[in-house]
Amino acid sequence: MKTKILFVMPSLGSGGAEKSFVSMLPLLSHDEFEIHVMVVKEEGLFYPLLPKQDITYVDAPKNLKIALGSIHSEYLKSDCSTLDRIRKTLSNIAIRFHGIARLGLLQFTWEIWKRIIPQLTETYDVAVSFMDGMTNFYVIDKIEAKKKILWVHNDYNKIKTNKDYEHPYFAKADYVATISNLCVKSLEETFPDLKDKFIAIENISSKKLIDKMADEFYPEEYKGIEGKTIILSIGRLVEQKGFDLAVRAAKTLKEKGFHFKWFIIGVGKLKENLKAYISQNDLQNYFELLGERPNPYPYIKHCNLFLQTSRFEGKSIVVDEAKILNKPIIATNYPTVKDNIQDGQNGIICEISPEAIANAIISLNQDESKQRHIISHLKKYCNGNEDEVEKYIKLFCRTHNQKVLSI
Repeated sequence: MKTKILFVMPSLGSGGAEKSFVSMLPLLSHDEFEIHVMVVKEEGLFYPLLPKQDITYVDAPKNLKIALGSIHSEYLKSDCSTLDRIRKTLSNIAIRFHGIARLGLLQFTWEIWKRIIPQLTETYDVAVSFMDGMTNFYVIDKIEAKKKILWVHNDYNKIKTNKDYEHPYFAKADYVATISNLCVKSLEETFPDLKDKFIAIENISSKKLIDKMADEFYPEEYKGIEGKTIILSIGRLVEQKGFDLAVRAAKTLKEKGFHFKWFIIGVGKLKENLKAYISQNDLQNYFELLGERPNPYPYIKHCNLFLQTSRFEGKSIVVDEAKILNKPIIATNYPTVKDNIQDGQNGIICEISPEAIANAIISLNQDESKQRHIISHLKKYCNGNEDEVEKYIKLFCRTHNQKVLSI
């Protein structure tokens, strides 16, 4: 008999969790699972990549869409009552002036909306919130399932959230999955009484798919600048990703006469701040924000250096993808970086400062022997992890009293 499983995602934007989700779904056996998927906001860079067959798509309740949506979204403008829009506006005001002082943004939003979000009528063997935040609360409070699994895709100690609020949700879950052993340790340090619930399962990176997509085109933006060192970073334009450090490092590189062009693929709230810094420091010919790209892999394949300038991460899926494409990588020394990079073997780790980033770029660019060593190591050891899906299957099928350590 098939296991009836529901996955809940807030949206399918350009993040690593979303990319892992759409990579995982096709690998699950339809002989073993009856798969249902709810994407609350039916949008995002990876939304078109959802499988078209053998999956049942579940429409999210209207009030959950409103709670997770922007007040400026087309859904709120067109499909909601005046009362709904007033409620959303008032909740936004409350969040701004009171809520986030006590609770995290999504936690406070859930407190406001959960009373009017209905219980899902269908029942499941397994319900999975594949993204930390409000969908974790929704799966616990509003879905009937024999087993409930929540996800945390980051270093929990670095997330701005109210841990006392989340404790009872994690306690009610059968398991809380995260993406590396160091991320498990972060959860265990925060919730020592719940340590038996935490499990590490890596995000899925498919070498076959990545190699295929990497050969689809040569980036237009790279044409004519092949004589320069082409640097690439990918991520949301938010403080966590450290792109403010990147543009300051670019200024240092320019002042030292280094010939380069640094591209960033991603969108986010710091876009205008970064553009202003680029303009003020005459970096237009050295640093370019590309926005989102449906297929970033040709950009990775044809760059010279891949830079991860984060202040904190879970286990970066984009770094794993750069490793699969055999790129020399420089990563800042964020707390979980060693889950991705072994310094001097499959990449270089530098301190989290503009000066250290700039110096690491110059040093690695000049050391061709070190580059060859890193590339050779990557070719030998970094071949994707599609077999990791077996751990997902064990987790989804495991009975409540089986030990986490059996994975």
